[in-house]
Amino acid sequence: MVMEQVSCEVAGVYLAIHDLGVAPVVLLKTQDERYIPIFIGLFEAVSIHSALNGPQPPRPLTHDLFSDTLTELGAALKEVRVDSVDDGVYYATLFLDTQAGDISIDCRPSDGIALAVRQKAPVFVDYELMPDSAVPRERLPELREFTEYIG
Repeated sequence: MVMEQVSCEVAGVYLAIHDLGVAPVVLLKTQDERYIPIFIGLFEAVSIHSALNGPQPPRPLTHDLFSDTLTELGAALKEVRVDSVDDGVYYATLFLDTQAGDISIDCRPSDGIALAVRQKAPVFVDYELMPDSAVPRERLPELREFTEYIG
C-alpha cells in the first residue's frame, strides 16, 4: 500500500530553545504553512545550513562526498521520504535512481535532507504523520537563527 505524501520545503536550520536546553532543528514547511520540526545533530545542522546558505567549506563535507559519489556513479536522488516516527524519533528513506534500477535506502531524516538540498530533490512526509507532527509557526518552540551559534 502506498501512503499519500505531503511535499515539504526545507525552511531552514534553527536553534530551538526549550526546557532541556538548546538543540539544532531543521524545519520542514508544508504548502499550507505548517511546520514539522525535526531535531538533529550539530554536524547535520552545519551541513544542511551550509548547503542552503553557503559558504561552501573548502573541503567537501560527508554529505557533499555522498552527493558527488552519486553523481559520478550516474545515480540520482529522486526523493527523500520521512515515513515514520517512533517515540519522537523520525525515520526516512532515500529513493535513488541508479543504473541498476530504483532502490530505496533507510536513512536518518537529517542525512536525507542534507542530500536532498544538495541534489535538489524533493522532500516528502507521509500524510499519516501530519496530525501529530505539523504545527502552525506560533506553536513551534522558541527559535534562534543558527548563525548565532556558528557565527
